[in-house]
Amino acid sequence: MLTGKVAIITGAGKGIGRATAVEFARAGARVVLVGRRPDSIEEMNNYIAALGFDSISIVADVSNFVAVNKMAKQVKDRYGRIDILVNNAGIASTKTASWHMPTLEIDDDEWDGVLAVNLKGQFNCAKAVMPHMMAQKGGSIINLSSTSALVPTFGSAPYCASEAGIMALTRVLARELASYHIRVNCVAPGLTLTPMQDSMPEEAIDMAAGMIPLGRAGLPLDIAQVILFFASDGLFVTGQTLLVDGGGTMH
Repeated sequence: MLTGKVAIITGAGKGIGRATAVEFARAGARVVLVGRRPDSIEEMNNYIAALGFDSISIVADVSNFVAVNKMAKQVKDRYGRIDILVNNAGIASTKTASWHMPTLEIDDDEWDGVLAVNLKGQFNCAKAVMPHMMAQKGGSIINLSSTSALVPTFGSAPYCASEAGIMALTRVLARELASYHIRVNCVAPGLTLTPMQDSMPEEAIDMAAGMIPLGRAGLPLDIAQVILFFASDGLFVTGQTLLVDGGGTMH
């Protein structure tokens, strides 16, 4: 399905990024694993190599444009092209494992830190790969947002604002890049069992999962399969956000 394609996946060391990297590798892509922590992405690189697939790992902070621009050039120099960007790197908070921080307790560092990774990070990565995709007249960018952009949770202003911004950024980029045959879409998971949920009490997860029509929380693989769909060649879809939440946000 993705044979010969070169795919950059940010936040590739765990959770949704890890599952997406494996699915892309199995689909034939040459996978570029990007993350801030060398240990996690190198371990992931070794794992994919053990499966017999082609991947490399690159340490980069997505909030730093110089770093991600250097990363994109490194990928282009190695493989000669960049076909897919999965903008997956994201955080809930810079200060606490909990999602709940009332607005009056949020200082500039917390607000700026969350938006720098979640929203600016996706802008930076898209901006870094765009010239390469435009030159080859094709590509696919898949941004990861969250249903929290639409159904916000108490005490998560920076996170929810950043996720809503990602949906808007997706539509802007889709319009700008359509004439270059570059598709830009967004995947918005609902409750998904990733390390980001580790601080959430098991009872709270069970309660939330019980309210999902399909009867369970999402798994990283559930999200990875939809990302793979958006990466597929010939898809007549751009500028769209697909909620992957088991029906949790149905109205």
